[in-house]
Amino acid sequence: MKVVLENLKAARLALLALLMAVVLGVLLVHYALQAEQAAQQRLGQLQMALNEAQRKLSQSGSEKDLVQQYLDAYHALQTRGFIGPDQRLAWRDALADAGRRLAIRDLKFSIGPQQAYTGVVPVDVGTMVLHEAPVHLTGQLFDENDLARLIDLLASQPNGILGVRDCELKRGSIQLPSPGDPQLQTQCSFAWYTLSPSLPGGSAP
Repeated sequence: MKVVLENLKAARLALLALLMAVVLGVLLVHYALQAEQAAQQRLGQLQMALNEAQRKLSQSGSEKDLVQQYLDAYHALQTRGFIGPDQRLAWRDALADAGRRLAIRDLKFSIGPQQAYTGVVPVDVGTMVLHEAPVHLTGQLFDENDLARLIDLLASQPNGILGVRDCELKRGSIQLPSPGDPQLQTQCSFAWYTLSPSLPGGSAP
């Protein structure tokens, strides 16, 4: 019976983690690409997925069904790095690699200390603890589409889930740029999210 209860607990944590992943995905699309029709469609799809997950939570069946449906997904999120410890070194490598791949000039970034989630959107993660690490990035881009490519590259990294807080794109200077020079200056604020189980007494590991 103890094993069954432990599996049930893990399954319920898995569902909470999935709900959190969907919510953060909605935020990512909304803030990064809200002006594009494709992003609006994706936002609707994510909202439908969130509603379906909430429905399953309220109408959950047997313990066996819960384990079968959600335990694999929980382990998949662990593998991705969303559930687990701070992935700071991997995040730094991802930022540097994206800068090289997109040839971003004068790339500068910083990752702040990890802290408990303080976003305006309320998120219920049960007994788990949601963390966010603020990221600030500046650089010069050759094309406005490079900003979307940058976000795509960072969001695809298997080390937590990326959220976009704010991005600004503007012309580098009044003067016409020389051929081969970047034309745009970008400044972005991101957050990398991870989820961890709380220890007995309510503290996080």
